[in-house]
Amino acid sequence: MPANAIDSHAHLYFDRFDEDRDQVIQRARDAGFISIINIGIDLETSEKVVALAEEYPGFCHAAVGIHPTHSQFSTDELNSTLNAIDQLCDRHPQEIVAIGEIGLDYYWKDVSPEVQKPAFVAQLDMARRRQLPVVIHCREAWSDTLDVISENGEGVTGVFHCFGGTVEEARRAIDLGWYVSFAGNVTYPKAQNLRDAAVIVPTDRLLLETDSPFLAPQPVRGKRNEPVHSLHTAEALARVRKVGTNELISATTENSQRLFRLGTS
Repeated sequence: MPANAIDSHAHLYFDRFDEDRDQVIQRARDAGFISIINIGIDLETSEKVVALAEEYPGFCHAAVGIHPTHSQFSTDELNSTLNAIDQLCDRHPQEIVAIGEIGLDYYWKDVSPEVQKPAFVAQLDMARRRQLPVVIHCREAWSDTLDVISENGEGVTGVFHCFGGTVEEARRAIDLGWYVSFAGNVTYPKAQNLRDAAVIVPTDRLLLETDSPFLAPQPVRGKRNEPVHSLHTAEALARVRKVGTNELISATTENSQRLFRLGTS
């Protein structure tokens, strides 16, 4: 039995889990997991992650927010959606442990940076007001994402999920006081840049995730990802960091508990 593990970023509400969601969660429990944090990407899925947290109390937790690729709103629509998420936080303080995933995404071209940034800043403000950590999505937008946080993130902390940047970008994230999380793509043969970044992250800033159902690690690549598969990622991270796998899992679990205030009132 491995050390108690936490999958800090999953999307178990996706329909790809509809036929066996209970079994997926039970496999994680059987493998030693103590928590899964499910992450919303819009209002509808934010409501779904809260429902999962209610269905599996103390094991599943919720992060709620508007993903940058889902932020195509007028100002009035954005304010209305953010108000609804704010009310969700009011109603479910025990289930909701973070605001996210939020940030910037320049890979997909459907939503312009000029539209993404106001939603990002507004949700940083929400996190600050609610004293909740933030889950950051950043894809091909590292400079701008780090700049927005530097300029608008005072009093806010969080995690760069599924880190995909350079060593220098990881250092800048760490210098801002944030955490860095790695998913299954760190195990891919061509992902040496991610492994290089993983080496320099301080032990007390490292998180483990799956981003289920995406990015299954190399031993199960091509299959639907699920929380228990993050143990493969933990093994790969332990190898490059030259520590035992249980030691790495223990550290990432402690870090998730600290960041998301799990197990505290």
